[in-house]
Amino acid sequence: MTWIRCCGLAVLLSVAPPVVAGSHVDLVDFPTSEANWDRFYDLEAALMRSFDHICADTICAGDYSNYRVMQVRCAVQLAAAVVTRCTWVVAASELRVQPATGEVQVDNGRWVCPADLLPGVPVEAFHASLAAPGGLVAPLPVVGRSLFSGLFECLQGPGVQP
Repeated sequence: MTWIRCCGLAVLLSVAPPVVAGSHVDLVDFPTSEANWDRFYDLEAALMRSFDHICADTICAGDYSNYRVMQVRCAVQLAAAVVTRCTWVVAASELRVQPATGEVQVDNGRWVCPADLLPGVPVEAFHASLAAPGGLVAPLPVVGRSLFSGLFECLQGPGVQP
C-alpha cells in the first residue's frame, strides 16, 4: 500500500460516523436548527395569552387560583413536514397566610397535557390556522380539533407530583 493511500485510510477511519437523525424534530427546529424560532415563540406566547383569557373566564376554578402555561412544544414528522403532537406543561399554585404564625403555605400542582394531532397538520397550515382570527381555539385542518382540545380535561386530573 502506498503512503498516500495509508494516510487517506487513516483519515477516513479517524472521522466519527455520521449521526443518524431521528424522524421527528421540535417545531422550533423545522426545517433546520432554530429556523422556526421567531414564529414558534410568537405562537407559544399567543397560546399562553389565550389560555390565560379562557382559564380566567371559565375553566380554571378549583383547588388553585393561579394557573400558568409554562411551555408548549410541538413535534414535526420530518419526512411529511407535519405537526403530529404537542405537549403543554401547566403549573398552578395557591398561597395562604396562616393567621396565627404568619407562615405562608404553598400548594402547587403541575400537569403534562399531550395534544395528539395525528395524522398530522402540515407545518405551514398549522401556523396559518393558528395565526388566523380565532385560530388559537378553532379546529386545526386535517385533525378537526384545536390545541386546546383535551387540555382542560387534563387539568381536572391529578397532575404530576413534584
